[in-house]
Amino acid sequence: MKAYNWYMVFCVAVILQCCTSDYTENLGDGYFFRNEGGDLKDILSKEPKGGEIPSTVIAFDYDKNFIIAKQRPKLPQDILYEKNYYYELGADTTYFWLIVKKNRLVLGPLKEKEFRDVRERYEVPESLKFK
Repeated sequence: MKAYNWYMVFCVAVILQCCTSDYTENLGDGYFFRNEGGDLKDILSKEPKGGEIPSTVIAFDYDKNFIIAKQRPKLPQDILYEKNYYYELGADTTYFWLIVKKNRLVLGPLKEKEFRDVRERYEVPESLKFK
């Protein structure tokens, strides 16, 4: 009987370990952050034309109108994304993204100055900060 109990404890521990690394967060308007562990952390849309921010999202924030994100790309890029993104400075560089939810407009990958300009143009509130 004791062997059976240890086996059950082991199985439950393995199942819990597998489940705790997968995580999603609803960002509103059909967008969600997906963390499947490791470097598979992206922002996706449930809508076919909603756009995406491919892996690896390292920080983000959102409100009812916008999503901002920092990303360090996982290269080579996985084939699961709608399009193949061009990263001028490679995988060791941080890129920035802006999603305008109501227009389903995804801007990125952007360099930091480009991101500041886009953020100003779309009047993204300063209260949105990378977490």
